[in-house]
Amino acid sequence: MGAAEPSVDVCLKGGPDGVPDRMSVRFSEFSARYLKIPFRAGYEHFVLDRESPGGCDEAPVFVWCDRTKVAE
Repeated sequence: MGAAEPSVDVCLKGGPDGVPDRMSVRFSEFSARYLKIPFRAGYEHFVLDRESPGGCDEAPVFVWCDRTKVAE
């Protein structure tokens, strides 16, 4: 069994009610500067906010930009 991939805490701004303000994501997801988070039969998309580096207790800030539905 391999070692678990390291994770990074991020701050999320915007999106629908119920999306957490903070979460931990795999480092490989964070390094893409774009997050796709599964949420209520779809995906919430966030992009890195370069204007607010380290906004929530120094965690990188990602801003909501789009929602897509899960393909059936």
